[in-house]
Amino acid sequence: MRIEDITGRWRGFPIAVTGALVALLLLAGILIVAQGESSYLAQEQRETHAQADILAASVAAALDFGDAAAARESVETLRVNPQIRMAAIYDRAGALVAGYAPEGTTPPGRIETTASSGADAIVSKAPVTRAGKQLGTALVAVDPQPFSTRLRRYLIVGLLVAMAALVAVILGLAQVTLGRANHELESRAAALTAANAELTHQINERAKAEEQLRQAQKMQALGQLTGGIAHDFNNLLTVIQGSADMLQRPGLAEDRRKRFADAIVEAASRAAALTSQLLAFARRQPLKPEVIDVNQMIAGMTELLDRALGERVIVETALVAEACTVEADRAQLVSAVLNIAVNARDAMPEGGTLRIATERREGEHSPMIALSVSDTGSGMDAATIERAMEPFFTTKAAGKGTGLGLSQVYGFASQSGGDLRIESTPGHGTRVTILLPGSDRASAAEQERRTVTGGDRTGSVLLVEDNEEVGEFAEALLRELGHSVVRARSGNEALEVARAARFDVVLSDVVMPGMSGLELAETLATACPALPVILTTGYSDEIARSGTGGRPVLLKPYRLDALASVIDDALRDGATAS
Repeated sequence: MRIEDITGRWRGFPIAVTGALVALLLLAGILIVAQGESSYLAQEQRETHAQADILAASVAAALDFGDAAAARESVETLRVNPQIRMAAIYDRAGALVAGYAPEGTTPPGRIETTASSGADAIVSKAPVTRAGKQLGTALVAVDPQPFSTRLRRYLIVGLLVAMAALVAVILGLAQVTLGRANHELESRAAALTAANAELTHQINERAKAEEQLRQAQKMQALGQLTGGIAHDFNNLLTVIQGSADMLQRPGLAEDRRKRFADAIVEAASRAAALTSQLLAFARRQPLKPEVIDVNQMIAGMTELLDRALGERVIVETALVAEACTVEADRAQLVSAVLNIAVNARDAMPEGGTLRIATERREGEHSPMIALSVSDTGSGMDAATIERAMEPFFTTKAAGKGTGLGLSQVYGFASQSGGDLRIESTPGHGTRVTILLPGSDRASAAEQERRTVTGGDRTGSVLLVEDNEEVGEFAEALLRELGHSVVRARSGNEALEVARAARFDVVLSDVVMPGMSGLELAETLATACPALPVILTTGYSDEIARSGTGGRPVLLKPYRLDALASVIDDALRDGATAS
């Protein structure tokens, strides 16, 4: 129909009918404006929800691995959309992990407070899930177009409706156009949803591949660890078994008998040291922390380092003037420095300079003490640095090292609340830094070591050991030292014996069926508060987790002089307390 035909027909309409038609057209225009506003806001809400879903999918892996930096990168990609008022990632507890807000503002720190981010914004939240478990929440807030902008568009439509009947046709066409636009927006939303589903599928597939890779790496590391342990222990057992066989031969000369006995002792000591290194690597060794002035410790080690490294290595120190105190196991810290120094010596076969330095650094929560050991040796490339702390990995020739040195140092540093860092360049030396939490406590004077070959005190000992061979061995050692011994084979039996008789000290294994040694010690502390308890263990996850409550620990395997010393200390402390 032509416009002339339409206007020609409408000229004959009465004024009242025309007015009524105009009123109807205005009402229709108002309805169209309201519908367009509703459609716009609904579409904006759908798009905002789709963006929140995409953001949630993109940060699922980052939240699962605790990688805040990767989550922040995903949020930062939304900067390209000027309508986004705020985007944020919150963890499972509702705390902010990463966020973006223009004009220098920051997203709320808690997801509960995001309701105050602006009532005029379109806000959508999407759960961040992985493997059916919610890891957190993704939030996107979008600013709609200014209402004044939309109002001008609607006023033009309204004015056209009021001008003539032709506006009805135009409004109809506009409605069709808006419908098509809505359809296009819905198509875009559907495409975004499909892309989100595809992205989620890819993320799941990648997660499966990463999990398979981690399992393969674990099995490889376990195989390497098992092979290294078997190799070293077989070497030690060869010495022990061969020496034991020789000792059983009749008519063996006394000097040869002593030599084979010494070989057994030496091999057993090396086996104990290897076990200690494994526990340090696994961060399961029982530590005896004390306040140590690192500067004083290094100054006291200079002579020891000179002897251990030889004349070709010059030892220099650069110790800060201020106090560098830490709370750590002194023996393990000294061993860590020696391990690093020996590695440095092996990297300088023609000699060089070893430099030990200390400094205080500001940590995230408290000051850190950095103890660095630098050498002028051959250095390491990036691939070697990456594997340097793996168990049994070594670049030394066969028989020149177990490959547990740096892994032991790393385990000790981690278990003490610190870290280990390696910096190296091929041909320019290596610097290994032990980071430990600083302490504000003053360093206590180190007690002089006592050499005890057989304690000068004897008493009545309650021995608690469930292993028959170890129990018989310990009982024989205690009787050799002159103590009277009563043996119990469980914690419950020990409680019954302790209530029926008086003892001067209790020597108890930690890992036992039923009641553990720690539980026995806690019970005895209530029943017999004056009775000292000594714990003995080769490894206890319970001790590694929660400590000993200040009780002395005798580590297995132990020697006669170590047993004599700890029993003598307990008897002396008990006599002082009484």
